[in-house]
Amino acid sequence: MSGSDSRHVILGVTASVAIHRALDLASELRKAGYRVSAVMTPDATRLVTPLQFQAITLSRVYHTLWEEGRDLDHDHIRLAETGDLLVVAPATAGTIGKIAHGLADNVLLTTALAFGGPRLFAPAMNWRMWAQPAVQRNCRQLAEDGWTAVGPVSGDLACGEEGAGRLAPVADILAALAPHLGADRS
Repeated sequence: MSGSDSRHVILGVTASVAIHRALDLASELRKAGYRVSAVMTPDATRLVTPLQFQAITLSRVYHTLWEEGRDLDHDHIRLAETGDLLVVAPATAGTIGKIAHGLADNVLLTTALAFGGPRLFAPAMNWRMWAQPAVQRNCRQLAEDGWTAVGPVSGDLACGEEGAGRLAPVADILAALAPHLGADRS
């Protein structure tokens, strides 16, 4: 990926054990010259602090709809208006299901529902969860709604098992994002 003209990537981060790779993705996007806004689910903040994403992105991290001490300016709407691309990586089964069904109970989900540009998601979960008909049905629904899936891949999983469900490598996610970041947002 080459440098950008300050294209704005919204990075949705969910509570998967693969969350550390979202930090790597944010870092690589910044190195390539993109502006990155991390949007975390509340459970994701239990695994990695928003401060870690802020240090990498040099931007405010969105993690609650009800942040005290701030003028609540409909942050999810402002993000949706200013972002050029939304990528949810890692995307848990829970978040995939909520997006597929139009549920919006956190700042990532409200942002995803308000966003009109290119949307990608990179699933990460145990192979048993990935194989469930409900998860596959939700992924098909996202595809019908215009989302692009990146992965998952097969390999060693955090639970000590092996199978499909591993988050796609950061290089694969970056490659999937590149075509969308090179064109003007419609």
